[in-house]
Amino acid sequence: MTATPSVLLIASDTIGERMAGSGIRYWNMARVVGQQQPVTLATPSTVSLSAPHGVTLVAYGGPGTSEDERGNRLAALVAEHDVVVAQHLPYLHADPDALASRHIVVDLYAPWVLEKLEYARLDPERGEPNRRDDLTILERLLGLGDYFLCASERQRDYWLGALTVAGRLEPAYLQADPALRSLIDVVAFGLPADKPRKTGPGPRSVFPGIGDDDPLLIWNGGVWNWLDPLTAIRAVAALTGTLPELRLVFMGVRSPGAQVAKMGIVDDAIALASELGVLNRNVFFNDWAPHDERQNWLLEADAALSLHVKTVEARYAYRTRVMDILWCGLPAVVSDGDVLADLVRDEDIGELARPGDVASVAAAIERVLEPDRGHAIRSRLADVAARFTWEQVCAPLLRYCRKPWKLSPSRGGDPSAEYLARLERMYSETAQYARHLEAAVAERDMELAARRKRRTRPDLNSLFNRTKRG
Repeated sequence: MTATPSVLLIASDTIGERMAGSGIRYWNMARVVGQQQPVTLATPSTVSLSAPHGVTLVAYGGPGTSEDERGNRLAALVAEHDVVVAQHLPYLHADPDALASRHIVVDLYAPWVLEKLEYARLDPERGEPNRRDDLTILERLLGLGDYFLCASERQRDYWLGALTVAGRLEPAYLQADPALRSLIDVVAFGLPADKPRKTGPGPRSVFPGIGDDDPLLIWNGGVWNWLDPLTAIRAVAALTGTLPELRLVFMGVRSPGAQVAKMGIVDDAIALASELGVLNRNVFFNDWAPHDERQNWLLEADAALSLHVKTVEARYAYRTRVMDILWCGLPAVVSDGDVLADLVRDEDIGELARPGDVASVAAAIERVLEPDRGHAIRSRLADVAARFTWEQVCAPLLRYCRKPWKLSPSRGGDPSAEYLARLERMYSETAQYARHLEAAVAERDMELAARRKRRTRPDLNSLFNRTKRG
């Protein structure tokens, strides 16, 4: 390993002007680590943004890139770096010896296996196979990592249980650190160190139906099936009798990344707003706000909403949208039950509501919009936000990247694991061929259908008359 270890961060989601939580996280982790040592940020497609100091941008995908091409490009990048930080690894394409010799940091900040439970519950036919595949991927990641990251102490308890079952609570880690921070530590979702500054128009300019003095609620971030926009809409509709000028804006209903399709809950939310007579009057939907314009939307609002349904996903989630709410000094109404609801309660920086309870959400909105209450909350928010800058939350990652350790004597050296990797590789190649074959058959069927459509049926009357004349 070189005197100054080189670091590869593999982004799984879109990096660019429009980014969701995962993209924002990897952009900022690369920026912070790049201030102390060389960093390569591998991105799913070409990035138009200027690279931060110390960071090299390399695209491993793009339009028309196959899974094999993406995997092989990532495998080559892994072989060129000392430390690899990622949510997913190209273990089907990388040389097992290369993976074994690298320092692997597995980022578990988003418990996507719990999100996939919701996919499987709502769409069993497609969601259940994906859930099973993700469990196999997770099992491999838990075996490959030298060091693990998560977003909160609650998540850390969850992942310590998973690492126990995976056999990763080894004596070497305990000898280095009895608290096992040498195995897994917390790198939360961070905030910019600079205060937010309005640079352009927000929702009051984008939507003509919102007046300058109308009380404005904002739902920042995406609208996913495990969240609860329906209760938010019902609560706003219930309040229009006493607060007819109340407005709610959903800041983004279409993810900027191709990896996340628009979910069914979006259409349900729009239909409900229409049914209750508040669509484009009290409730408004925006496609997506660019990342560097999000503060323009939040700074125009009086309060923010972040609601979820009661699921196991909610207990271990870390709602990155709430961090932007803190950054912009905005009082929040949040569903009780997740770790950031605990922060809101402990620091008294918003109001809590019972999940799925329209009356509870409506009452919380009324409280947070009271001028005295809103002023008291805002007076505390700046101090809380100052504790969550990216430079501060990334301290454990910076420490590892500066001087990485490899404490497991067996990580990456299990012959049975290598055999399993070969089987998984064969499965992946078979699945890719099957998808290619399906596409080829579908294309051929379309060609045949077009040919049949071009054929004209014979005019039997003309044919009969010609025969009779002959």
